[in-house]
Amino acid sequence: MRSLVRGSVLVVAAALCACEDLPEAPGLANVPPTATVYMTPVAPIYAGQTPVAFAAVGARDLDGSVVSFVWNFGDGTPEVSTPDASVQHVFPDTAARCLNMTYGVLLAIVDDKGGRGFVTQNVTVTELPAPSAPECTGR
Repeated sequence: MRSLVRGSVLVVAAALCACEDLPEAPGLANVPPTATVYMTPVAPIYAGQTPVAFAAVGARDLDGSVVSFVWNFGDGTPEVSTPDASVQHVFPDTAARCLNMTYGVLLAIVDDKGGRGFVTQNVTVTELPAPSAPECTGR
């Protein structure tokens, strides 16, 4: 019985020593974060007048945590970086009249390892007067 115990101890000690010689496990690739863009109101949105609320709904990072949201509204205004999942924006009034402009809003969701996930949302903004107004249609 004594030799059995002594033999078991040697096997365990040999197994522990063998682990120290193994190479490091390869790092796992960072999984980018995800979200869905929600906005309100959807329409009508008037240039220079209507505040639009945007939210990164269901933002999550499977292998870490979301640390910031970077919003690019596609209208020439500076990007907005925030730790909050929601932001408000008023699309600027331009010299254009009597038309609907479509802007591509880009959201970058940034995780704790520097990974980025991207979501886009098109937004239609009316430059007043509206295209159907009499001064635009010539009626």
